[in-house]
Amino acid sequence: MSTQVKDQFAITLFDVKKIQYYSRFMFDFTQPYLTVSYIKDGEVITTDDGKEYIAKTGDVMIHRPDTPFNVISQKEGIHFLFSIELHVREGEDFFQLFSFNKVITIRDTALYEKKFDELKDMWQQKDHEQGSVQAGFLALFLLHEIVESSKIGEKRASRDTFEIARFNYALHYIEKGLERNITREELADIYHMNPVYFSRAFKQVYELTPMQMLQKMRLIQAKRMLEDQENTIEQISQKCGFYDASHFNRVFQKSFHMSPSNFRKSIKSTKTGIVPTWSADKL
Repeated sequence: MSTQVKDQFAITLFDVKKIQYYSRFMFDFTQPYLTVSYIKDGEVITTDDGKEYIAKTGDVMIHRPDTPFNVISQKEGIHFLFSIELHVREGEDFFQLFSFNKVITIRDTALYEKKFDELKDMWQQKDHEQGSVQAGFLALFLLHEIVESSKIGEKRASRDTFEIARFNYALHYIEKGLERNITREELADIYHMNPVYFSRAFKQVYELTPMQMLQKMRLIQAKRMLEDQENTIEQISQKCGFYDASHFNRVFQKSFHMSPSNFRKSIKSTKTGIVPTWSADKL
């Protein structure tokens, strides 16, 4: 007795890599293909359709194509990523047919990491036909593990290399000094770069200037502090680096179209549902 598998598969891999970072801040980021990001180590907040989710070590995040998302982490972390297109049958998008959650906990992390390592090795041989075919098989295996894990909810080799984002230390430096008057020149000096060139290069990576990023991170921290009723507006404005409470109110109002006080009143209603959330507002 035999069984014929009639489905056709067309797989395109765009990237396979490991990323290590001090802290990670990506805002309204979009890409033309689906990316699967497995968290080897760390904890991040990510978004999907206006909602925010917490993803921890052992989870994968599914970032869909042409859909803006945020990734925010104030801790060190390591992610294993691969970007893929997968069409089945008559060219239908597999990821439209199968409804993935934004965050999925992998059932067997050791097996997933082992197979990812094999995929990374094959990806480095993608110019060879055999390596390309094997990479496709391994990507399918990882997707199978994600599908099976979604139904229920080897140690790293020393030769492994990690991609470290160019200005991650600058983000870490900003996050640790939000209350200070950090300048563009101060950040540029960390990299021994001309301030104008540094600002231009930074914006190419994050689509924000260093000072815009500083204000964005101050507002993120302010939102978090507003959740604690014991923090006064004056304390929050001071700890987040605003000139005074009046300045904080103006900046917050301009960014979120409500005052900090009104935002604080709305927090209780925005925390309904299953997933942890700061608010339904997009940063």
